[in-house]
Amino acid sequence: MEFSFLFIAPKLFIIYAVLCGLLTIPLQMLEVSIGYIRGTIFDFGIFGLMYENTHWVNLILLGVVNFVVFYFVFRFAIGKFDIKTPGRESEMADSTLLNNKEYDKVAEMVIQGLGGKDNIKRVENCVSRLRIDLQDQKKINMDILKESGSLGTFIPSNNHVHVVFGPHVEFVRKRGGRPSCGCQIS
Repeated sequence: MEFSFLFIAPKLFIIYAVLCGLLTIPLQMLEVSIGYIRGTIFDFGIFGLMYENTHWVNLILLGVVNFVVFYFVFRFAIGKFDIKTPGRESEMADSTLLNNKEYDKVAEMVIQGLGGKDNIKRVENCVSRLRIDLQDQKKINMDILKESGSLGTFIPSNNHVHVVFGPHVEFVRKRGGRPSCGCQIS
């Protein structure tokens, strides 16, 4: 969840980071002393419930308070500062092609939106987005990428672009054919 904030709503992530910092102060005041490896329920069970004097009940109570604080602060900030979150974008992506599983058409549009197969050097995907290295970033056509059903496009570095398709990303990548580089397009 934390990682998704960074890409979906960077302004909201800043608020989240500040709240996380402030709301960890009560952990010391409430004498919560639970070991932490990955922050999973297993850590809570092993290092919280099985050890003495961890004050695990205080962690549960603080978690309830944190939930309420986060909810109302986020709700206020989203409304007050018009922070765009999924479903609240000014222009919603037309996901008809994705919903109809027309991945071949989506892949063609993505290739076109990225400046053609010759402009694509390398393509990978993660769980939600395509990660693409390009020859020339100036050839990107954001309108075509938006038309393809993309939920967003990010350019984290020069000649590298991320195109978000959510859970459809792997299907789009596999249908993209093989550009001149020999790698599949996503």
